[in-house]
Amino acid sequence: MKIFFFILLVTLSSPSWAKGAFKFFTLSTPLSQELKPRKIFVYLPDGYETSGLSYSVLYMHDGQNLYDPTRAFLGQTWRAEETLNSMIEANLISPIIVVGIDNTEDRLKDYTEELYLDYMAKELKPLIDQSFRTKAESSSTAIMGSSLGGLISLKASLAYPKVFGLVGALSPSIWWKQREILDQFQSSKIESQKIYIDSGTEGGEAPQDVIDLQRILFSQGYRRGENLFLYIQQGALHQEKFWAQRFPIALRFLFGK
Repeated sequence: MKIFFFILLVTLSSPSWAKGAFKFFTLSTPLSQELKPRKIFVYLPDGYETSGLSYSVLYMHDGQNLYDPTRAFLGQTWRAEETLNSMIEANLISPIIVVGIDNTEDRLKDYTEELYLDYMAKELKPLIDQSFRTKAESSSTAIMGSSLGGLISLKASLAYPKVFGLVGALSPSIWWKQREILDQFQSSKIESQKIYIDSGTEGGEAPQDVIDLQRILFSQGYRRGENLFLYIQQGALHQEKFWAQRFPIALRFLFGK
């Protein structure tokens, strides 16, 4: 599959949601005192305010790194705003809502334990469904992240399959705890979901890990191109720069027309 990537300059001229823009939504304070408050940003597609339509929703971890270089790690972003606007405008994907969830200093703990997933499934998603016109069913609800964010997205497919039916795991940290996530997939009866996984090949990337996960998913009845997509980007490092390049591929598979 070709990498579809387009660049569109977006100018915000009013305090309302401008065309395809991420805007601050709320400072979310989870009920559990073990989770720190975090900022939530929401992207609404062009036409949302007047269409009357309901939209699929993509929940993304590491919200700081999605679109704003002044907040992103080392100034590198996923260029999410430009990519979403361009792909929707080109009719490559259906218009969607995207929820960017900022991480905290507890990122390692959050992205390796299910307490964060409990918060997303039981607190954040209901809030988003109440606040926006969403398609609330699992077949229209995606979760996506990279590195440890990719790992927790895979965990979501096991812990909350009836909530998150679309999963995107870019360079997932499958190595965590001696690759226990592979054992969990091997021993689980996996619900029918759509899963995108990928990896680079350099600088700490581990393509064999996602290849091994693909093998397990095949044994569970998954079919390449139908409900499973694996992409290996030759020469790619473990960086936002390369996740930005693969983001359009994940979007096309999960939300493509």
